[in-house]
Amino acid sequence: MFRLSFAVTALVTSAIAQGVIEGVEPNDSVATATALPNGQQAYGDITAGDEDWFKVTLVTASDYRIWTAPGFSGQIGDTRVRILAGDGVTEIVDEDDGNPATHGAYTVFDGTLAAGVYYIAVRGFDATTVGSYTLDAVFAAPGTYVPANPPLTGASEGPENNDPRPAFGGGVATVASYFTRSLGDIVAGGSSGTGITTIGKDYDWYEINVTAPGIYVFRTTATPQAPVPFVNDTVLHLCDAGYTRLAWNDDFNSTYSQLSYNVTAPGTYYVVVSGYYSISNGSYYLDILGLPPPVPTGAATVTLHPGGCNGTAGTPLLETRLSSTGSNVRPERAVTGSQYWLDGTNLPPNAVVFQVIGILALASPFDLGAAGAPGCFVEVAPLDQSIALADPTGVFFWRMAIPGDLSLTGLPLEQQLVAYDPGANPLGVTVSNRVSSVLGVTH
Repeated sequence: MFRLSFAVTALVTSAIAQGVIEGVEPNDSVATATALPNGQQAYGDITAGDEDWFKVTLVTASDYRIWTAPGFSGQIGDTRVRILAGDGVTEIVDEDDGNPATHGAYTVFDGTLAAGVYYIAVRGFDATTVGSYTLDAVFAAPGTYVPANPPLTGASEGPENNDPRPAFGGGVATVASYFTRSLGDIVAGGSSGTGITTIGKDYDWYEINVTAPGIYVFRTTATPQAPVPFVNDTVLHLCDAGYTRLAWNDDFNSTYSQLSYNVTAPGTYYVVVSGYYSISNGSYYLDILGLPPPVPTGAATVTLHPGGCNGTAGTPLLETRLSSTGSNVRPERAVTGSQYWLDGTNLPPNAVVFQVIGILALASPFDLGAAGAPGCFVEVAPLDQSIALADPTGVFFWRMAIPGDLSLTGLPLEQQLVAYDPGANPLGVTVSNRVSSVLGVTH
């Protein structure tokens, strides 16, 4: 309980953290991009044909999770997001939507970037899509959002003949391990195609022991020219213990090969490399990958409860912003490492607002009726409170910096607003509904 209490207190004390507003237009170049620190939420407004650039600097290789959401007013509804390299020219990613179920036509996507400077560029779906948006860009250790395979270790093809089939000499296949890069050599030409049965041709067999079912990936790549020429066109095969071919791949975005196969039964399998042409001689690299390690799991959730009591400006409402696209889509979530926002509305102009936050809802809400506020109930068991002011229109944006600590995944939050409203009742307060959230790694 101490850890949870400390975490909630940290959220409250960090509530004064501000978002990052886009720079002065135009801000669509290396020179004019707005710096965006990790974990800060940016916000801006897209006009016709506009694109807003934000600069991020990574000191180490990092996974990222990037998403857009409705702005504070006049939301855009539909965004596209690009990532550009440090030169401001090379495009790494151009993402449109991502997950309509959680974000509607707003954008959400994950990936991995090396250390360096990058630019995140936000625009509307087309030149006529305009309005306000928010942008979150969270960076974390590799393996947080994208499975991170261990580094490949060096290995080599065993002595020829390593084709174990009796018709091909009954050699000894090279025993291979996961997460290795083996240097191999085709010495007798390929098979003039994608077959695996031409007598007199060199097929390099690598034996692997699969202990767990799952999708395994194998690929070939080019070696340097020395000490021998490299094979410029490979074919990759997967065979079972009886030498029956299960799958094969010729070209994968190049003349080299990549094969992904869902192995359903543990046992002995063979990865086989051959050359496509009869004159295919030379070296190659074979990468053998095992199952990638799992990424952290746990979705952030939010539940908006009914409630609140009537005041001079109506019944105060605490909620996340509803997207104008999608069916009841509210992208804002308490994702670890990001800023989390709730919007309070129907408050008296410039009202003093008490932010009540805890990890538990009261089993029996505290009734303020006896004190002079009939129909008003405090529903949160408070661990802390803080004071803020609504704006002149009676709106309060409650922002919290969620720590980038994955151990907080699953932490519950309960939040409610109590507003000073002297004209509402003898006690002079009104309260909002309660919002329940759960911290998570993803939406």
